Parts: sequence; structure tokens; C-alpha cells
Amino acid sequence: MDDTTHAFSARLQPAVPARMPLPGQLVLETADLLAARDHLSRFLWPHSVIPTARRPLVAFRHCSASLGQVSIHALHYGAAVQIEAHPDDSYLFLVLLHGAGTLSQDGHTGALNPQIIRAMNPTGPATMRFLADEVNLTLRIPAAPLRAWLEETTGQPASAPLHFAPPADPGTGPGTGPANSNAPGLRRFLHFLCGEFEQREAGIVSNPTVCRQLERTLISLVMTELPHTYSESLDAGRTGPAPVYIRTVEHYIMGNADQPITLRDLAGIAGVSERTLQAGFRRYRHTTPMEYLRDHRLDLAHQGLAAGAVGGRSVTDVALACGFNHLGKFAKCYRARFGETPSETRRRVPAN
Repeated sequence: MDDTTHAFSARLQPAVPARMPLPGQLVLETADLLAARDHLSRFLWPHSVIPTARRPLVAFRHCSASLGQVSIHALHYGAAVQIEAHPDDSYLFLVLLHGAGTLSQDGHTGALNPQIIRAMNPTGPATMRFLADEVNLTLRIPAAPLRAWLEETTGQPASAPLHFAPPADPGTGPGTGPANSNAPGLRRFLHFLCGEFEQREAGIVSNPTVCRQLERTLISLVMTELPHTYSESLDAGRTGPAPVYIRTVEHYIMGNADQPITLRDLAGIAGVSERTLQAGFRRYRHTTPMEYLRDHRLDLAHQGLAAGAVGGRSVTDVALACGFNHLGKFAKCYRARFGETPSETRRRVPAN
């Protein structure tokens, strides 16, 4: 029996868990289970909690840290409890660190053990049962940033509900140790973040710009390592056919490149948000909608200048006809794309 097990043994007096994460981020410590319930309901889902053993030795401890909209909570009750939680508009991801228990939601009951990260969807009540030596790390992510990540990554509207599936339960034989746990990258990243939060001012989490990137990385690991309703579309990669709205915008650009066009105009043509349109072009065309428009205009200008010497059209005439109103910017972009100035292209073709 290791030190942690001794610390949580029901035969001993309640004690601070020896290996509980985020010890420097303590929010509440209490032996009052009702106070613990009222307190934690403000951070996670509203819930009720009852002890499942006679004369429980409650030693509730809550440590917490945040990255933008995402929050990380280290929790310990010190007594065997049953929790009935009622969802709000957020997802919870439970990482059991010590002890054991069960989680029931949507007709499925699964074991809680240190090899499994289990998701709780905002679809219905969840029942958790913890033994007295339990310590967990619970990750709370509102639905909005998860949906935004999906739309930005896939380039398509997230029209269907996002629902995380129960993970496959690991077996009990050989080859079922930590290396065979689900979401290994997410586990390592959470461990890293907890360490950085303990560095206080010296940790990288003290930098707001870095925190925004860490938040996105954490969401990315959740969305790519845990199974859910969009996993197959994410696994399909970037090689599939472009959505209809991408081709609709491309067709519009082909026929209207000489007209004033904004990103808002293109999003309206596509019938999606500007953010979704941007993400779709990055995924399927490796560029942005406005860069795609600019490059198409430059290609038209290149063709027009090559024929301009014959028709007597000037560089300015061709640039304006292709939708460029800023001649200096046009010349700079043209040279970057074709390796020569517009005038050089025009001179290369002898006039008749």
C-alpha cells in the first residue's frame, strides 16, 4: 500500500491527499458536506451529494485553476459519497487520479479508475459514486468554445449536437496499464498545466497570450483524443471534397472578381458565418477567402497584361478591370506572385 492509499484509508482520520494536484490553488476545505455541495455547484454542475457509509469522515478539498473559459478542478471528499449532478450548458471530463467509483449517464454505467477519462454530456443527469480514497481532476468546458473549435477546424457548421461517447473499458489482463489508457496526450498536458499553475508568477500560465494558446491546445486534445459524434469527420482529414459552400464562393469569385467584394459578402453568398468560411478555405484550399479572391484577380491581371500590349491597354486599365483599386499594392502583390512587375509582363509581349 503506497503513501497515497494510506492518506485516504478509511481507517485513518481525514487528511490532505498527499498527491492532490494544484495544492497552491486551494479554494475550499471543509468537513461540512452541505457546504461543499453549495460551493462546488457554483463551479461545476448543480448537484446533490450524500454519504454512502455510516459516520463518514468528510474532508472535502477543492483546488481550482482556469485557462480562459476552461477550468480545472482537483477534488477530494474524504468519504464515500454518491453525487446526483444536473447539467448546465457545459461538458465535464473526469480524470480519476486515486481510488475508484462509477459514473452513470444516459443509460450507460462505467467504472471510474485511473485508466479512463470519462465525459459527461449536458444531455441529462449523471450519477457518480466515489470511494473514500477518491481524488479526481475534473475539467469543465462550456459548449460554446467546443462548437467554435469544431467549426474552425472542419470549416463546416456544427449543426448536429456534440456528444461524447463512453470510452472502451480497459481489461484487467496484461497490457492494460497506463500505457493503454485513453487520451494519453490529454493526460500529459493536464499534468503539465497543473505543474505550471504551481509555479505562480514564474509559470507560463501567467502570460495571457500563452494562456489563450494553452486553452486552445487543451480543447484540441479533448476533441481529438476522446470519441464523440464528430470524430469521424475529424479523422477524415483534409483530403475529402470541399463542402458546397466553398465551391459556391469560388464560382461567385470567378464571375464577379471585378466587383468590390468583402468577406461579409462572401459569407452571405456561402450562407455560413465569416469564421466558418475562413476555416473552410484554410482546410480545403490552404488559403483564406480574400487571399483566394486576390490570387484569382492577379491571375486575371497576368492574362490581361500579356494581351494588353496587343490591345493597347495600360497597366492601370488592366488592374482596375480586375478589381484592384490600389495600384501600389497591386504591383507589390503581382511581383510576389509572378516574379516580375506588371510593366515587365506587358513589355515581354510584342505589340502587333
